[in-house]
Amino acid sequence: MSRLKHASVRGQGFFDVIKFKILFERVNCQSEEKRMQPTTAATTTTVLLPRLLSLHLLLACDKKVNHVDKRNMKIGVILPAAIGCLSMPTAQAQNDGTRFLDRFTYEDEDILRQDQFYDYAPQNWNSISCNEGSQLDDCLGYTDKWHTGRDWSITKNYCRWCPDGEGKCSKHHQSPINLNRAVGYEPGTHPLANECIDVHWMKYEDSTCSMEELVEADAFTIERHALRISQPISVFSDFSQDDDGLVDGVRLNCRVVGLGSRFGRIDFSKGFSQWWHLSHIDVHVPAEHTQDGRTHDAEIQMKHFYSVTAQEAGVENEMATVSIFMNAYEDAAPYRFLDKVICQWRRKEYEVRKECGLDPVNSTYPGCFPLFHRNLRSGEAANTPSSKHHRHIQTAEDVIIHNDQQRNNPSHKNIKIEMDEANFAPAEEKDWDAWILQQSQQLKQEEEFYHRMKHTQYGGQHTDELHEHFRRLHQGDELEWFNYWPLIGVRTEYYFRYSGSQTIPPCYGNHIDNSRSGTNHWRVMKDPIRIHPRQLKELKRLIGERISPKGSLVDECMVDTAAKVTRDSETQEIINIEAARPLQEWNNVHFKTFCECKNWESKWPEDRQWCLIGDISERFFDKPYNFNS
Repeated sequence: MSRLKHASVRGQGFFDVIKFKILFERVNCQSEEKRMQPTTAATTTTVLLPRLLSLHLLLACDKKVNHVDKRNMKIGVILPAAIGCLSMPTAQAQNDGTRFLDRFTYEDEDILRQDQFYDYAPQNWNSISCNEGSQLDDCLGYTDKWHTGRDWSITKNYCRWCPDGEGKCSKHHQSPINLNRAVGYEPGTHPLANECIDVHWMKYEDSTCSMEELVEADAFTIERHALRISQPISVFSDFSQDDDGLVDGVRLNCRVVGLGSRFGRIDFSKGFSQWWHLSHIDVHVPAEHTQDGRTHDAEIQMKHFYSVTAQEAGVENEMATVSIFMNAYEDAAPYRFLDKVICQWRRKEYEVRKECGLDPVNSTYPGCFPLFHRNLRSGEAANTPSSKHHRHIQTAEDVIIHNDQQRNNPSHKNIKIEMDEANFAPAEEKDWDAWILQQSQQLKQEEEFYHRMKHTQYGGQHTDELHEHFRRLHQGDELEWFNYWPLIGVRTEYYFRYSGSQTIPPCYGNHIDNSRSGTNHWRVMKDPIRIHPRQLKELKRLIGERISPKGSLVDECMVDTAAKVTRDSETQEIINIEAARPLQEWNNVHFKTFCECKNWESKWPEDRQWCLIGDISERFFDKPYNFNS
């Protein structure tokens, strides 16, 4: 029974009992020694069949059985599936050094899958087993492998369970945490006060990746834990195939004539003299961090890697995340860039379902225009050599984790990333004040335009027709792509700063006293992006109805999400999802600070208006966001 200690079984009512009984009998009737060996169908039939029949336990854990019409169950259909499921080898027998199929889930309890591997609940993420020495690419539990490591690496699973309010851990860097504005008070005026040392905004410059290149490179994906936009890279297991003139194993697949290729980059204040480069974007629903106890509807996490090696920097500045909340408001206009990326995730969903022989989803989304058909329709990615090598290396972040996990493998050659000179060029000569003012004015004009349409043509109600009309007239495919689009929509320069970890396995961020090593450097923007509830509903649906792509090792072409999904009992429509790690308890080594008006003057007019609120308590707590100042 030990393997079922924390396990839950999917289903409802009587069928929960059926599946649990079968799993219980499967494990309980065998000794620990026998469970190390494959179990035969004859053995399981002899032991379990009388109990199955007597209890009418004819619904096995095989996936095919889960889809049988329970009102018309026939023993000829159910029993073979049950026997087939029960005769499968256990995880111990399969985990022979070549398969590492444990994964993570956001469910409350571990899930023992039919292949006898686990989807571990957050409190047991540290149980995910991988061979970090040589086979990281075969580890399903580590979604991010950081293959762009700049002379640093990951050596183990760093996840710890330090739930907020339980005092289980001493010093640690686990994320996410609750963020307190009170840390922004003047030192000595509040117990939580901690001075922000930053003196300027995070300047960001776009990558050379256009929307067309991202689509062609299959950069929009629906992961089990989040919606993702990658900066596409090519990785070569055989360096001789890297024929771009620099034999290093990795390159960004977006090039501009006269400029070359350049990752998106952002400039952190104080302590970081070089650029941070954009690896990928994940969208979690709901948000993982909270702000003074408040949970936001979603969180966009922009993952970055440091542009120079630890030797050059003098410290291992491994990874950084710029995080932006999103909240849905009935009176908000749909955010233009979010509509654009939602359509690309719907396109990806359509392609996966088509390759699996499944019908398209019944639901539509306003303004998602005719799908762009790519060479991937035939199963081959055009001009993307990354599809041939290291299939699990999809982002710059993956390279870092990949190198780290294999640091003790004597035959491993570190994969490095090609950095064109454009990545180290001086900052763009740009009138940032004028550019940001232009973005602010454009966003305001769009919102006013939407509300005029809503009240003059649609009776003051938001409808899908209004949404699509608004997109076609004011957005559409003509909207110029910008890879740092969340930092436009948030309309603030101010943020929380703290030292933490990844929020998904392997939870990289191992606290070391008096060192910045082993840190995910977080910058969490103070305001949320205002989005429309229709947009939030679609984000939930995309994650909750995710189909595992053809060729997946687990649940191929079936619904497969790490999220905890709540559905309407009658319509089965998704009501809510939870794809966020529970809050972790914070302590002093997280070094939380809040950087705001007194630290530098923002270029956003919305920030400047908010900063006119002289009473700091009113500014922090009564009117915390720019749009309600």
